[in-house]
Amino acid sequence: MSLFQPIPAAAPQNPGAQRVGVIRDLLGGPVGSLLDIGSGRVAPDYPYLDLAQRITCIDWNPRIIPPTPGKIEIRSGNFLDMDIPEGSYDAAICADVFEHVALEQEAAFAAACVRALRPGGLLIVSVPHAGRYAWLDPYQVKPALHRSLARLGLYRHTHNGFCDIQKGHKHYSAPEIAKAFAPLVPVATRRWGYLCDPLLSWSEGLGRKTGIAPFRNRLARACATEFCRDYGSESFNLAVTLLKKAEDM
Repeated sequence: MSLFQPIPAAAPQNPGAQRVGVIRDLLGGPVGSLLDIGSGRVAPDYPYLDLAQRITCIDWNPRIIPPTPGKIEIRSGNFLDMDIPEGSYDAAICADVFEHVALEQEAAFAAACVRALRPGGLLIVSVPHAGRYAWLDPYQVKPALHRSLARLGLYRHTHNGFCDIQKGHKHYSAPEIAKAFAPLVPVATRRWGYLCDPLLSWSEGLGRKTGIAPFRNRLARACATEFCRDYGSESFNLAVTLLKKAEDM
């Protein structure tokens, strides 16, 4: 598996579907057991259903749309509080989760991911990338506001209901992810998205608040075009496959 994989020629327009496609590609094929950390929605059309014989979905507040496929186990709560036997999964997915983990819990979270994998297992991590337009991320605004209030002594909480105000909606580089999840070894990396990705988030956010999403369809089409290119260090999104080496390797 190469470190930098090519972007498919055809790509879905929905950013969530784009990310699912990237993760499926990085997983590489079916595995025996799969751990999905921060799974969110679990429904009959769960996007990785065909890629594992046994699947565990973990989320603080999973959105369950029945019927739940028989091979899926759903666990609700804090991943760090769960008793997960060491080496019990062939692969794990951590999609759009690590950027929400509090700074003081990052090391414990990464260690729990590593511990859950068997030797030879894979972890796929997707996060916002520290690219040129990371500053346009709309999810940075609320944490930044609360950080300002905290400096003035007017806000005394660690979290603002969305993420740790100390770190906001952090954007990472590939080396930072490799360091955070060591001793796992990065074996493949995908980067995608550029300017239209954060602009689409702004448009959709306005749509949820006002019912009007400016240029939503045009931005979605532009995002699909951006998805077909790797913008390198300037990309807005990052996904990394990390390998847990066997003890004798």
